[in-house]
Amino acid sequence: MISPKPLIEILMATWNGERFIEGQLSSLFSQSLQDFRLIVRDDGSSDSTLDIVEQYRNRYPGRVVIRKNPSRQGPCRTFSLLLEESSSPYIAFCDQDDIWRPDKLGLSTSAMKAIEAERGSDTPALVFSDMMIVDDELRVRAPSLWKLGHINPERASLGAMLVQNLVTGCTALANRSLIFKASPIPEGATMHDTWLGLIAVAFGVLQPLHETTIQYRQHGGNAVGAGHGWRSGNLLKRLRHDRPFKDRIEASRKQAEIFVDRYSDQLNDQQKATLRIWSESRDLPLIIRQLTLHRKGLRGTSLFNHLGFLARV
Repeated sequence: MISPKPLIEILMATWNGERFIEGQLSSLFSQSLQDFRLIVRDDGSSDSTLDIVEQYRNRYPGRVVIRKNPSRQGPCRTFSLLLEESSSPYIAFCDQDDIWRPDKLGLSTSAMKAIEAERGSDTPALVFSDMMIVDDELRVRAPSLWKLGHINPERASLGAMLVQNLVTGCTALANRSLIFKASPIPEGATMHDTWLGLIAVAFGVLQPLHETTIQYRQHGGNAVGAGHGWRSGNLLKRLRHDRPFKDRIEASRKQAEIFVDRYSDQLNDQQKATLRIWSESRDLPLIIRQLTLHRKGLRGTSLFNHLGFLARV
């Protein structure tokens, strides 16, 4: 039975997800930890997405809440609206097309409770995990996103989070202190998971779980994809003409400026310097920019992705 105020609220943003959402919903209600409520906010679906969600609301009375955006808002704004409605001690984020491992919530909650036992529940904390990359038929494309992307989550720092988001939102569990600190998510945030990750690493605890808790489905319609690594056939092209990368970098710099504006009186001198260097680095000559970022800790979490970052920044 669900408690009157559940331990966890799972926040799901939906949009035209009829093809895969039933599998995701089934995986949620097969979790070993069932003390949760699911809040779904739809962003204007024109297919049967909400009909499928309605079936689960009828099947699990009191455990599924449905909200609808009056107009298209996009995933970041939709998750921000979901956060504004949330009230449980812990918040999990959910995409409409993945499959959760049955112990995902249990593992994340145990890790979060250990953090709070050591640091106190007033410490902003975010737990996140690795993922298995699968195709639309759940065939494994890569057993680990972190290995595929040469990501070392133990090296998560403010500088690393600015240049490379390490937190995939659908794996994340946040405590109430983090949500309070991070809300409202500003319009200039690149995504909700990036913003929450910055808050956690700057003011609290950002804790990786070395488990693949999700089958992360890649099917061509993802709002954010997993990438395919640096394969020899596209390396030179990516280095010279990676426009999406440059756009993400510029968005990250603007997000850093918003971050400083909001939290300037709570940041220490080193954090302010890191954020300032990142925002101002766009104006430096290429070699000076690369050397400055490298020396000041704005770097990828492995030599491989750090060199790739410097080559394109």
